[in-house]
Amino acid sequence: MLSLSGLNWPAIIVAAIAFFGLAAIWYQPKVMGTKWMEGAGIEPPSDGPKPIFFVVTFVAYLVMATVLAMIARAAGASTFGEGLVLGLLTGFAFVALQAMVNAIYEGRGRWIVRANGGIGIIGHTVMAVIVTTWA
Repeated sequence: MLSLSGLNWPAIIVAAIAFFGLAAIWYQPKVMGTKWMEGAGIEPPSDGPKPIFFVVTFVAYLVMATVLAMIARAAGASTFGEGLVLGLLTGFAFVALQAMVNAIYEGRGRWIVRANGGIGIIGHTVMAVIVTTWA
């Protein structure tokens, strides 16, 4: 049964922070940032991103970590391997494939899929491992 009761909130918060930190690194120009901007067809703003972007992103990652924790508990997942599989599956099925579908309809190239799908798989995997193994 999926329920919010009994979830490990410190693990969920740490999982969201971990994804946020990984994404901050991932979207740096020397990692995937330049290719992502090219794929998205955007120019970096001269004054930097708006603070609300970071707030919305963190809240989204917090919701994702919460849902992963709910799924993990409902599935009885509690080991590193089970967290790894859960994260890889949800990252691929829910993030990478959606990035691919969006890119097709938006006429975007493969770099946008690699950037957004790649961090989705990595982020979900890290979050799922954290929420499944944190006792």
